[in-house]
Amino acid sequence: MRLFDLLNGTYWQFNITALLIASLLVIFQLLTGRRLSTQKNLLFYAGVFLFLLVTVTPLAYVAHGYLFSIHMIEHIVILLIVPPLLISGINPGVLEKLRKSTFHKVGNFLFAAPVAWILGMGAMYFWHIPSIFGAMKMSMGLHALHLITLLTIGLIFIWPVHAPIHWRKLAPLQSILYLFIACTGCTVLGIMITFAPESVYIPYMPGHEAAIWSLFRNSEGITAAIDQQAAGLIMWVPACIVYVTNILVILAGYFTQPDHETI
Repeated sequence: MRLFDLLNGTYWQFNITALLIASLLVIFQLLTGRRLSTQKNLLFYAGVFLFLLVTVTPLAYVAHGYLFSIHMIEHIVILLIVPPLLISGINPGVLEKLRKSTFHKVGNFLFAAPVAWILGMGAMYFWHIPSIFGAMKMSMGLHALHLITLLTIGLIFIWPVHAPIHWRKLAPLQSILYLFIACTGCTVLGIMITFAPESVYIPYMPGHEAAIWSLFRNSEGITAAIDQQAAGLIMWVPACIVYVTNILVILAGYFTQPDHETI
Protein backbone atom coordinates (compact mmCIF):
# COMPACT_ATOMS: atom_id res chain seq x y z
CA MET A 1 0.00 0.00 0.00
CA ARG A 2 1.11 3.54 -0.80
CA LEU A 3 0.07 6.78 0.81
CA PHE A 4 -1.84 7.74 -2.34
CA ASP A 5 -3.97 4.60 -2.04
CA LEU A 6 -5.76 6.11 0.96
CA LEU A 7 -7.54 8.49 -1.42
CA ASN A 8 -9.72 5.74 -2.87
CA GLY A 9 -13.33 5.42 -1.79
CA THR A 10 -12.65 2.75 0.82
CA TYR A 11 -11.14 5.20 3.29
CA TRP A 12 -13.60 8.07 2.97
CA GLN A 13 -15.83 8.34 6.02
CA PHE A 14 -19.61 8.43 5.98
CA ASN A 15 -19.68 10.46 9.18
CA ILE A 16 -23.39 11.14 9.57
CA THR A 17 -22.81 13.65 12.39
CA ALA A 18 -20.33 15.70 10.37
CA LEU A 19 -22.48 15.57 7.24
CA LEU A 20 -25.57 16.64 9.19
CA ILE A 21 -23.71 19.56 10.81
CA ALA A 22 -22.31 20.68 7.45
CA SER A 23 -25.73 20.41 5.80
CA LEU A 24 -27.38 22.49 8.53
CA LEU A 25 -24.65 25.13 8.24
CA VAL A 26 -25.05 25.36 4.46
CA ILE A 27 -28.86 25.59 4.71
CA PHE A 28 -28.53 28.28 7.38
CA GLN A 29 -26.20 30.34 5.19
CA LEU A 30 -28.34 29.92 2.08
CA LEU A 31 -31.35 31.22 4.00
CA THR A 32 -29.65 34.10 5.82
CA GLY A 33 -26.62 35.06 3.74
CA ARG A 34 -28.14 35.98 0.40
CA ARG A 35 -27.52 39.72 0.89
CA LEU A 36 -24.03 39.32 2.30
CA SER A 37 -20.89 40.14 0.36
CA THR A 38 -19.16 37.42 -1.62
CA GLN A 39 -16.21 37.67 0.78
CA LYS A 40 -18.36 36.91 3.82
CA ASN A 41 -20.02 33.96 2.12
CA LEU A 42 -16.65 32.61 1.02
CA LEU A 43 -15.37 32.80 4.59
CA PHE A 44 -18.38 30.87 5.87
CA TYR A 45 -18.20 28.17 3.21
CA ALA A 46 -14.44 27.89 3.69
CA GLY A 47 -15.19 27.00 7.31
CA VAL A 48 -17.68 24.33 6.21
CA PHE A 49 -15.16 22.96 3.70
CA LEU A 50 -12.38 22.69 6.29
CA PHE A 51 -14.79 20.99 8.70
CA LEU A 52 -15.63 18.36 6.11
CA LEU A 53 -11.98 18.00 5.12
CA VAL A 54 -11.05 16.75 8.58
CA THR A 55 -14.20 14.73 9.28
CA VAL A 56 -15.12 12.78 6.12
CA THR A 57 -11.95 12.48 4.03
CA PRO A 58 -9.21 9.86 4.53
CA LEU A 59 -7.64 12.32 6.98
CA ALA A 60 -10.48 11.48 9.37
CA TYR A 61 -9.90 7.76 8.86
CA VAL A 62 -6.23 8.08 9.75
CA ALA A 63 -6.97 10.44 12.65
CA HIS A 64 -9.56 8.16 14.20
CA GLY A 65 -7.56 4.97 14.29
CA TYR A 66 -3.92 5.44 13.40
CA LEU A 67 -2.06 8.70 13.87
CA PHE A 68 -2.48 10.79 17.00
CA SER A 69 -0.72 13.65 15.20
CA ILE A 70 -3.41 13.74 12.49
CA HIS A 71 -6.09 13.66 15.18
CA MET A 72 -4.45 16.72 16.71
CA ILE A 73 -4.67 18.55 13.38
CA GLU A 74 -8.36 17.61 13.20
CA HIS A 75 -8.88 18.89 16.74
CA ILE A 76 -7.20 22.24 16.08
CA VAL A 77 -9.03 22.79 12.80
CA ILE A 78 -12.48 22.16 14.32
CA LEU A 79 -11.91 24.09 17.55
CA LEU A 80 -9.69 26.98 16.46
CA ILE A 81 -9.83 27.50 12.67
CA VAL A 82 -13.37 26.68 11.54
CA PRO A 83 -15.25 28.81 14.15
CA PRO A 84 -13.63 32.18 13.24
CA LEU A 85 -14.41 31.55 9.57
CA LEU A 86 -18.04 30.70 10.33
CA ILE A 87 -18.56 33.67 12.65
CA SER A 88 -16.94 36.06 10.18
CA GLY A 89 -19.41 34.98 7.50
CA ILE A 90 -22.65 35.06 9.51
CA ASN A 91 -25.24 37.74 8.78
CA PRO A 92 -24.97 40.30 11.64
CA GLY A 93 -28.69 40.99 11.37
CA VAL A 94 -29.48 37.41 12.36
CA LEU A 95 -27.23 37.72 15.39
CA GLU A 96 -28.88 41.01 16.40
CA LYS A 97 -32.24 39.26 16.36
CA LEU A 98 -30.74 36.52 18.52
CA ARG A 99 -29.40 39.13 20.94
CA LYS A 100 -32.85 40.65 21.30
CA SER A 101 -34.59 37.30 21.72
CA THR A 102 -35.04 35.17 24.81
CA PHE A 103 -31.56 33.74 24.12
CA HIS A 104 -29.90 36.97 25.26
CA LYS A 105 -29.64 35.87 28.91
CA VAL A 106 -27.92 32.62 27.94
CA GLY A 107 -25.77 34.49 25.45
CA ASN A 108 -24.75 37.08 28.01
CA PHE A 109 -23.43 34.25 30.15
CA LEU A 110 -21.84 32.01 27.50
CA PHE A 111 -20.21 34.84 25.53
CA ALA A 112 -18.70 36.50 28.60
CA ALA A 113 -14.94 36.30 28.08
CA PRO A 114 -14.07 34.36 31.27
CA VAL A 115 -16.77 31.74 30.58
CA ALA A 116 -15.91 31.43 26.89
CA TRP A 117 -12.20 31.10 27.67
CA ILE A 118 -12.76 28.42 30.31
CA LEU A 119 -15.04 26.46 27.98
CA GLY A 120 -12.53 26.66 25.12
CA MET A 121 -9.55 25.57 27.17
CA GLY A 122 -11.68 23.09 29.09
CA ALA A 123 -12.76 21.33 25.89
CA MET A 124 -9.18 21.13 24.69
CA TYR A 125 -7.95 19.56 27.93
CA PHE A 126 -11.02 17.41 28.60
CA TRP A 127 -10.89 15.53 25.29
CA HIS A 128 -7.19 14.76 25.86
CA ILE A 129 -7.59 13.18 29.27
CA PRO A 130 -6.24 9.72 28.39
CA SER A 131 -9.26 7.79 29.72
CA ILE A 132 -11.76 10.12 28.01
CA PHE A 133 -9.69 10.12 24.84
CA GLY A 134 -9.57 6.33 24.77
CA ALA A 135 -13.30 6.01 25.38
CA MET A 136 -14.03 8.49 22.59
CA LYS A 137 -11.97 6.46 20.14
CA MET A 138 -13.94 3.32 20.98
CA SER A 139 -17.44 4.84 20.96
CA MET A 140 -19.18 6.30 17.92
CA GLY A 141 -21.57 8.17 20.21
CA LEU A 142 -18.74 9.84 22.10
CA HIS A 143 -16.97 10.58 18.84
CA ALA A 144 -20.09 12.35 17.57
CA LEU A 145 -20.32 14.27 20.86
CA HIS A 146 -16.64 15.17 20.44
CA LEU A 147 -17.32 16.80 17.05
CA ILE A 148 -20.42 18.64 18.23
CA THR A 149 -18.85 20.01 21.41
CA LEU A 150 -15.61 21.06 19.71
CA LEU A 151 -17.41 23.09 17.06
CA THR A 152 -20.00 24.55 19.44
CA ILE A 153 -17.47 25.50 22.10
CA GLY A 154 -15.11 26.76 19.41
CA LEU A 155 -17.82 29.21 18.32
CA ILE A 156 -18.39 30.31 21.92
CA PHE A 157 -14.64 30.62 22.58
CA ILE A 158 -13.94 32.86 19.58
CA TRP A 159 -17.08 34.98 19.98
CA PRO A 160 -15.58 37.62 22.33
CA VAL A 161 -12.79 38.16 19.80
CA HIS A 162 -14.50 38.03 16.39
CA ALA A 163 -18.19 38.68 17.08
CA PRO A 164 -19.61 40.66 14.13
CA ILE A 165 -21.88 42.62 16.51
CA HIS A 166 -21.20 44.47 19.76
CA TRP A 167 -22.47 41.80 22.10
CA ARG A 168 -19.94 40.67 24.69
CA LYS A 169 -17.19 41.62 22.24
CA LEU A 170 -13.81 42.52 23.73
CA ALA A 171 -11.78 45.60 22.91
CA PRO A 172 -8.67 44.94 20.76
CA LEU A 173 -6.18 44.94 23.65
CA GLN A 174 -8.44 42.67 25.69
CA SER A 175 -8.81 40.33 22.71
CA ILE A 176 -5.03 40.11 22.32
CA LEU A 177 -4.61 39.27 26.00
CA TYR A 178 -7.44 36.71 25.78
CA LEU A 179 -5.74 34.94 22.87
CA PHE A 180 -2.26 35.18 24.36
CA ILE A 181 -3.35 33.44 27.57
CA ALA A 182 -5.12 30.79 25.48
CA CYS A 183 -1.91 30.25 23.52
CA THR A 184 -0.13 29.67 26.82
CA GLY A 185 -2.75 27.08 27.75
CA CYS A 186 -2.19 25.25 24.45
CA THR A 187 1.56 25.33 25.00
CA VAL A 188 1.22 23.69 28.42
CA LEU A 189 -1.03 20.94 27.02
CA GLY A 190 1.34 20.40 24.10
CA ILE A 191 4.31 20.03 26.45
CA MET A 192 2.38 17.56 28.63
CA ILE A 193 1.50 15.39 25.62
CA THR A 194 4.98 15.62 24.08
CA PHE A 195 6.70 14.37 27.20
CA ALA A 196 3.98 11.98 28.43
CA PRO A 197 4.80 8.24 28.60
CA GLU A 198 4.31 6.51 25.27
CA SER A 199 1.65 4.18 26.69
CA VAL A 200 -0.69 7.01 27.73
CA TYR A 201 -2.56 7.09 24.41
CA ILE A 202 -3.08 3.35 23.99
CA PRO A 203 -5.58 3.50 21.05
CA TYR A 204 -2.78 4.60 18.78
CA MET A 205 -0.34 1.88 19.79
CA PRO A 206 -1.67 -0.96 17.55
CA GLY A 207 -3.33 -0.78 14.15
CA HIS A 208 -5.91 -3.37 13.14
CA GLU A 209 -5.09 -3.27 9.41
CA ALA A 210 -1.62 -4.57 8.67
CA ALA A 211 -1.24 -2.67 5.39
CA ILE A 212 -1.91 0.74 6.95
CA TRP A 213 0.13 -0.17 10.01
CA SER A 214 3.03 -1.01 7.72
CA LEU A 215 2.59 2.21 5.74
CA PHE A 216 2.68 4.57 8.69
CA ARG A 217 4.69 2.70 11.30
CA ASN A 218 7.27 0.99 9.13
CA SER A 219 7.48 2.46 5.62
CA GLU A 220 7.24 6.05 6.88
CA GLY A 221 9.22 5.38 10.06
CA ILE A 222 6.47 6.70 12.33
CA THR A 223 6.63 4.91 15.67
CA ALA A 224 4.09 5.38 18.46
CA ALA A 225 6.57 7.57 20.35
CA ILE A 226 7.27 9.79 17.34
CA ASP A 227 3.56 10.07 16.60
CA GLN A 228 2.74 11.17 20.15
CA GLN A 229 5.62 13.65 20.24
CA ALA A 230 4.49 15.09 16.90
CA ALA A 231 0.93 15.44 18.27
CA GLY A 232 2.23 17.35 21.28
CA LEU A 233 4.34 19.61 19.10
CA ILE A 234 1.36 20.32 16.83
CA MET A 235 -0.65 21.40 19.87
CA TRP A 236 2.35 23.34 21.09
CA VAL A 237 3.50 25.28 17.98
CA PRO A 238 0.92 25.33 15.12
CA ALA A 239 -1.94 25.93 17.58
CA CYS A 240 -0.15 29.01 18.88
CA ILE A 241 0.43 30.14 15.29
CA VAL A 242 -3.36 30.11 14.91
CA TYR A 243 -3.66 32.39 17.95
CA VAL A 244 -0.94 34.70 16.65
CA THR A 245 -2.72 34.87 13.28
CA ASN A 246 -5.90 35.94 15.05
CA ILE A 247 -3.96 38.57 16.97
CA LEU A 248 -2.52 39.93 13.71
CA VAL A 249 -6.02 40.07 12.20
CA ILE A 250 -7.21 42.07 15.21
CA LEU A 251 -4.28 44.48 14.93
CA ALA A 252 -4.79 44.87 11.19
CA GLY A 253 -8.47 45.67 11.72
CA TYR A 254 -7.62 48.15 14.45
CA PHE A 255 -4.98 50.04 12.49
CA THR A 256 -7.14 50.25 9.37
CA GLN A 257 -9.82 52.10 11.33
CA PRO A 258 -9.50 55.83 10.70
CA ASP A 259 -10.39 56.89 14.25
CA HIS A 260 -8.40 54.64 16.56
CA GLU A 261 -7.34 56.48 19.67
CA THR A 262 -6.93 53.70 22.21
CA ILE A 263 -6.34 50.03 21.71
